[in-house]
Amino acid sequence: MGIREINLNTDSWNPGENLSQEGGEYTHVTISYNISGDRDKVDRHIDKLVEHDEYLQKVDCVNTVLYWQSRFDGSTTEELNANIKASLKRKLREIFVDSSNLSYTKVKAYCMVGNIRAFAFELDA
Repeated sequence: MGIREINLNTDSWNPGENLSQEGGEYTHVTISYNISGDRDKVDRHIDKLVEHDEYLQKVDCVNTVLYWQSRFDGSTTEELNANIKASLKRKLREIFVDSSNLSYTKVKAYCMVGNIRAFAFELDA
């Protein structure tokens, strides 16, 4: 059940630029994902999580996008980005890995973090 960061190709756009972050404020995170394998198990797990997490929502008009709010802190850009990556890894494991019913799927997730920057990860669920 590993998780790896995917380097984004930024030749024609720049999702990696840090624009702004207000300390202590909630930041919106859009999580777009692609599942290869048993999607039904992952969808059921996500539905259970959404019921119990007031900061995580499914985006109704599409079936592969989640909306999450979280607080991220850091006194430097590097510290902020490290904290965001660590938080995203924890949340993505929670969302896509159901240890009680292993789905043996691969998930690729693209995460746009407010107006801060974008990150992408691959998980073995």
